[in-house]
Amino acid sequence: MSGLELPGLADGVWRPLVVDDADAMSTLQQRCFAVDGGYRITSGEMREEFDRFGEHAPACSIGAFTPDGRLLAFGWAQVPERGVTEHRGFVWMEIDPEYRGTIEDALLDWVEHAGSRRLALFDDGVPTAMYRYEVYDWMADTIALMERHGYEAVRYFTENVRDLSLPIDERPLAEGLVATPWSEQTEADALVVHNAAFADHWGSQPIEVDAWKSYNAGEFFEPDTSWVVYEGATPVAYVKSGTYPHDFEDRGRSESWIEGIGTVRDHRGRGIASALITMALQGYRDGGMEYACLAVDSESPTGANRIYERLGFVPEKRTMAFRKAIEPVS
Repeated sequence: MSGLELPGLADGVWRPLVVDDADAMSTLQQRCFAVDGGYRITSGEMREEFDRFGEHAPACSIGAFTPDGRLLAFGWAQVPERGVTEHRGFVWMEIDPEYRGTIEDALLDWVEHAGSRRLALFDDGVPTAMYRYEVYDWMADTIALMERHGYEAVRYFTENVRDLSLPIDERPLAEGLVATPWSEQTEADALVVHNAAFADHWGSQPIEVDAWKSYNAGEFFEPDTSWVVYEGATPVAYVKSGTYPHDFEDRGRSESWIEGIGTVRDHRGRGIASALITMALQGYRDGGMEYACLAVDSESPTGANRIYERLGFVPEKRTMAFRKAIEPVS
């Protein structure tokens, strides 16, 4: 664990998180959701976090548990494999609303310290930074916390929604392009496309194979509305989808998400993204969904925002990404 001490929290005892804590983590997150908004995270999704980051959870995570197993707060510094232009760590914190105002600063210090120790292991001169994503612009206390600790709001992302009862225009792929359904082979090709397509996007670093497989193995992934586009044998674009029925009641509607879409640079401008989105919209509607959703970088260099507007998406919510350059510590 990090060398920093954490203050006491009621009768909670601090210890690292383990995969068997997934239920307690989900229960805590859903108590937080009642105040913060956003989306609920299920126990299954919590377990998926251990698939990706569990190896380092003993040193990079901490939770305060009562004797009866209730989780009062947790923090986790999630550090992917080494980046290319930057090594990144991500701050994840959940604090029961009943105990807020007492430990946020100390817990953030702990998470940042744990992340910086993990980042120090790369030791190759590449810049390092800690991030916190998915801070909604109405979360004033969280925004103030990040700013107090030297984090800067460096990017904004918009959640967009599209009413599927509205007409969906046909936008076929250009001649010579073929959309192939998701499979084990196309999943590998989609990763090649993703890493190439996002190489010029802000903050993006290559995703490793194991992490990519984990993102696509969850119960909410929708392979039937996910495709990879090929020109001959060369993959040039992809789209992947997800549906989260446990959010429908909170959202007041049924919806599916475009969770990833990308086109390699030398094939942009050919209408491939529009064709893939249209295919996904039709698939969602045929599957009984009322709306489609997607999130986009407000300053995307690909003109994605204009594409989504033309296809009927409208902005609904905005989140912020905070960043702090750090010096790794041993």
